[in-house]
This record gives sequence, C-alpha cells and structure tokens, in this order.
Amino acid sequence: MRDVEGRRLVPGENGAGGPRGLPSGLRLASRPSPSPRVVAVGGGTGLPVVLEGLKRTLFAAVPRGAAEDPDRLTAVVTVSDDGGSSGRLRRAYGVLAPGDIRNCLLVLSEADRLMKRLFGFRFEGRRDVGGHSLGNLILTALSLSEGGLAEAVDRAAEVLAVRGRVLAATRADVSLVAELTGGAEVRGEAAITRAGGRIDRLRLAPDDAALEPRAVAALRAADLVVIGPGSLFTSLIPPLLLRGFSDAVAESGARVVLVMNVMTERGETDGLTAAQHVLALRRHAPRLPLHDVLLDTTAIPDEVRARYAAGGAAPVPADLREIEALGCRPVRRGLLAEGRKIRHDPRALAAALLELAAAGAPRPVEAAPSPGWAAGPRG
Repeated sequence: MRDVEGRRLVPGENGAGGPRGLPSGLRLASRPSPSPRVVAVGGGTGLPVVLEGLKRTLFAAVPRGAAEDPDRLTAVVTVSDDGGSSGRLRRAYGVLAPGDIRNCLLVLSEADRLMKRLFGFRFEGRRDVGGHSLGNLILTALSLSEGGLAEAVDRAAEVLAVRGRVLAATRADVSLVAELTGGAEVRGEAAITRAGGRIDRLRLAPDDAALEPRAVAALRAADLVVIGPGSLFTSLIPPLLLRGFSDAVAESGARVVLVMNVMTERGETDGLTAAQHVLALRRHAPRLPLHDVLLDTTAIPDEVRARYAAGGAAPVPADLREIEALGCRPVRRGLLAEGRKIRHDPRALAAALLELAAAGAPRPVEAAPSPGWAAGPRG
C-alpha cells in the first residue's frame, strides 16, 4: 500500500517525529526495496515466458543457494483447466488443475537437468498414464498426501529449487461458466474453447471463490502487477474474478500492466482489437486498476502470418486511441522472439516490464466513459 505521494506503507505505528496524516496502523517503509516486487498473473504458455525473463533479471545478482527475497517474483496461476491431463486428474481425484502450475515451477526451477526433465516428462498413449505429465502426477500425489495443491506446490518448489514463488490462485475447486450471445451457457474451460460463440460474460462456480491468502499479501506488497500474455477468457480473466483480487491490487498502489497478446486465439478472441481486450477485463473486473498496455511492434513475416491465418489466428489490431480513451497508456516495444513461432522473447519482455516498474507508482488517469462491451464478432 502507498500514500498519496506514492510512498510505500507497511504495517506498524508511526514513531515520534514521523510523517503526519498516515492511516492508523501504518508507517512508511524504512527504505525502498532493492528491486521491484513483481506479481505475474495468468496461466497457459504465456505466464512461463514472463517468469523466465523476470527470473533471469531479478535474481541475476543473487547466487544460487544464497539467501534471497522470494517475494521479488510471485506467480499467481489459474487452476480452472479441465482439459487434457489436468482435467483427467481433476475428475479422477478431485484435485485442482496442476498443469499450469507445473509449467511455472519448471521455468523458475534451478534444479539439475535430470530432475527438470523428469518433472516435465509426458507418457505416450491414451490409456492408464498415457498423456499424463509426470509432474502432474507428482503434484496430484502431493496434493492428496499434503492436504491440497497449495501445500503440494510448496513441496515441489523445494525439490525443484524454485526462485521466487508459485501460488495457485485459489484453494477452491473452481470451474468456468460462460454466457454466450444468444443466451447459451457453457460450463468448463475446454467446452468454452470449443463452443466458438461470442462470450458475453464469464463467471466462476462457485461464484464466491476467494483468492489464495498468500496471493492477497503478495499483491498488496507488489510494485508491479503483470497480467498476460495468455488466453483472455480462460487464463487471464479467471483469477481476476476471485474474491479479493481487485481490492488487493487497488490497495497496493502498484503499476498494473496488461501484456497484449500478439495474435487472436481461435474460439476465444476472434476479431478482438487490443482495446476490446481491455474492455473485456474491465467488464469482468471493473474495480481493477489498469495503467499500461504493452504492445509488440515487431513485423511478422508474411509466411508466418499466413501459417497462423490457416489456424484461424490474426494479429491483434493495436487501436492506440481507443486504449488511451479507456484511461490506459499504450506502450510499444519490439517483443517477439526469433523463429517460426510467434511468441514473446523472455528477455525483451522482462526489460520492458522492469522499465515500467522503474517509472514508479502511476498517477491517477482520467478515463473516458466506457463505450460498453464491444467484443466484435467471434467464430
């Protein structure tokens, strides 16, 4: 939490001669943090890219095994996946989805290669353990033996020598429910992706599921909160719907950045512009501050663009004026990695994010009245 001048406040009473006008029970932090405290939110393949780059930068000066501040980097990971290996394990054992958690643990791990390779190993076939990642099975076993996924992640993080922290977004057994244009209701992440209709509203079941308490504390202490990149409706929005999320971010005074997806996603964001991504977040989390929208400027080769178009994906239009009209600052940087796949470069992304963190607490922005839900055509 910060005061009106952007100074960080921490629990404790003001001493004699301290600054006046601070809220009761709070005092100024004795010194600024040596590096920003970053909380990254999401899941899928996007969150590990953010974590990979930030791990290299935030812990670069801290030798492996040395005492460190794990709060420098916290991943808050969605656990609503019900497809693939995670879905099978949820249905069979009543555990939370381990797949996105596993990916984040692996990218933050500094264990030896054999341990990481084992944790990432996937069995072939479709019967018995076929299709399962060994890491998913280990997290499931730990969930059942240690009392839940939160405890399982802590034990796995110790084994994998994880830098920073990985937290399941909630301890509740949540599912996604989407209301589509026309009134149809679709339940479950995998079914929502297959449905292909325009999503008017997404909600959680149960709808009172709360954010993990340690995630609340991490958000309140954060200097920078990063949302995305990732699947808008099935990775990014679900954690924002958890009770306590928006309030924790607002109380922190942190700078909040949305890393815009480079391409649309078939069955989820067909036809959406960058500003419409922002509108979707605002519709589902109206009290959530959002200050910057980080956009890529790299030219995509024609052959790569054509290959993605064959799969139903297109570049997300960067409608800068509309983003500004929503009270957000568009920030444009070259962020793509080289290669045939369109993905963010971890180092370039981390550099851009830490540049924003170094700018300090954002000033309040007067946003234009929201034009409402304008998702555009889907499917």
